[in-house]
Amino acid sequence: MKRHLVALFFVWHAVAMAMGAVPTPGAGLNRAAWSQPTVQAEFALWAARLGTESAALQDGIYDVAVGFEAVRRAANVPFRAYAGWTHTRQGWQMFVAPHRFPTRLQLRARGLGRDWETIFEEGNPQATWRGERFATERVRASVFAWGWPQFKRRWASACAGFGRDLFAERPELDELQCRFAQVQSPSAAQVLAGVEPEATWVFPRRAARPAAP
Repeated sequence: MKRHLVALFFVWHAVAMAMGAVPTPGAGLNRAAWSQPTVQAEFALWAARLGTESAALQDGIYDVAVGFEAVRRAANVPFRAYAGWTHTRQGWQMFVAPHRFPTRLQLRARGLGRDWETIFEEGNPQATWRGERFATERVRASVFAWGWPQFKRRWASACAGFGRDLFAERPELDELQCRFAQVQSPSAAQVLAGVEPEATWVFPRRAARPAAP
């Protein structure tokens, strides 16, 4: 009897792990993320390969993904408590394509009658305000997420937080601008020719010093 119970437990565990490992669209069902140029480029590429329109392909994929996710969630209901108890939930998805339009964070500030001063910029050794914080793994992951449209609320909150820290340190500054430079990854020919694609500034946010009471 004991062996039968052990065997039943192993079967249960194997099925639970297999069901939990079924890939999920997850945050990919947020269509705001689909407006990102990297995603649109992938859709355009696959639409051309399949001989269809990109918009039609996107609508079809979304409908299939929504249906698949509903079935996956229902099938996992019996195993949710066990997955939580064993801490075997998979909370992230693997990368599916190269990020061809990466973003680079920049923070600029100015005071009354002063020009904009770049205080932090990724990869710029001359602009390193709070550089040790931005270099941490957790903040780097957040910076990457803020460069996607579905995280606009978090991004606005982060910019406001940067402003509070900055204004507390530097009383001569009254305004902070937070934004991302978005640049298409250069082709091999551009790299060999030393040509750097032009950047587009996206997701601008501003924070102002609170008025004195």
